[in-house]
Amino acid sequence: MLCFVALSWIGFYLLGPTTQPYEDEILEYHVAPNYVDYKSLLPAPIKDIEQRLSTAKKTLIIVSHGRSGSSILGDIFNHHPSVFYMYEPLQTVERIYQSFSALGINMSYRGLADEWLGGLLRCKFDNPRFLEDIEIYYRKQKHPRVSQAIASPPLCPYKPTDPRWDPALCPPMTSESLGSACKNNYNLTVLKILISRIPKNTIEPILTACSPVDVDCKIVFLMRDPRAMIPSSQSFGFFNARGDSARRGIRLYSYWRCKETDESLEIIRNLPNSFRKRIKIQRYEDLAYDPLKALSGLYEFAGLSVLESVRTWLNETTKQTRADCKKMNEEQATCTKDDAWAAANRWRWLVHPHEIDIIEHYCRDVMRWMGYKPVERSYDLLANKEILLFSDSYEAESWFS
Repeated sequence: MLCFVALSWIGFYLLGPTTQPYEDEILEYHVAPNYVDYKSLLPAPIKDIEQRLSTAKKTLIIVSHGRSGSSILGDIFNHHPSVFYMYEPLQTVERIYQSFSALGINMSYRGLADEWLGGLLRCKFDNPRFLEDIEIYYRKQKHPRVSQAIASPPLCPYKPTDPRWDPALCPPMTSESLGSACKNNYNLTVLKILISRIPKNTIEPILTACSPVDVDCKIVFLMRDPRAMIPSSQSFGFFNARGDSARRGIRLYSYWRCKETDESLEIIRNLPNSFRKRIKIQRYEDLAYDPLKALSGLYEFAGLSVLESVRTWLNETTKQTRADCKKMNEEQATCTKDDAWAAANRWRWLVHPHEIDIIEHYCRDVMRWMGYKPVERSYDLLANKEILLFSDSYEAESWFS
């Protein structure tokens, strides 16, 4: 692996860095001061968030870009018996919106998303289209365990840990059965949502959904080093970066993902203290290097007790490999088995130096806020596994002190 890194950097310097086109790109949003009025994006109805109805359902929402570790973070909550967990519920909105569009029916994606999120935050599943979609999604052969709650009593006769468990035995969900299970059988609802599926691709619609006094939200904003997240997104086909368009594909994807992250972080930074303290920024790297410490912090934030069964599961799953997903016949997108240290570091020897340079260029503000150290074309920094490329403390952390 280190030989590949060395050869890549030698070739990089022999051919010369190709950063000159940056000056001609329309993507130079960094050089335009005050390019977004962040205060205008703040949800208007936010007041004193502590004034909540005592009957408000407690909800925690995980917000992140894809390929940032959101599946393992969501699964940490999915394994707690007090949690009603839903895996990427905005996929439902996306599929319904696409089905309407295919029929030539003009629908508002934001309107569908607001309706669906509003229902989830109140354990209401009244729209039959939403109900039909999650019935199909959560009863897929490889999907039942993506939500332990939906695969367990009272929605199924047995728990997934029971040898008698079979998804075919689970009766069709109704708005009443699903709503009752969500509201009465679990203390906390947890939703995992990708920024790419949120209207406007920022945290603002989530904050707006959490603003009414009859809901009680907390948010975990999950971040991963963009030098790892962006190439991983490429390998999973999130964007086309082949042939002559490869470098432009990396530039566009880096620009948009880090611009969206910039905007969300600015919104969080400008929130009233009463709302900001209900948000936790979680770096994937902190989870990868010390999973059990991260588990304790996340559960404390969510108001959950740390169970030994969850500690054991997390300790085991973060020491396995992606190959174990195939052995267990699990879908790659939803499988959370992986060596956590390797997952946090493999970009250092797999990503081409030129791509690292592009990402550091477009994501420098995000990296600075989150404590990610730029390598700035230093082979020594990149290749030395003993050197961590993220700081113990970081600027965004100080917003919550």
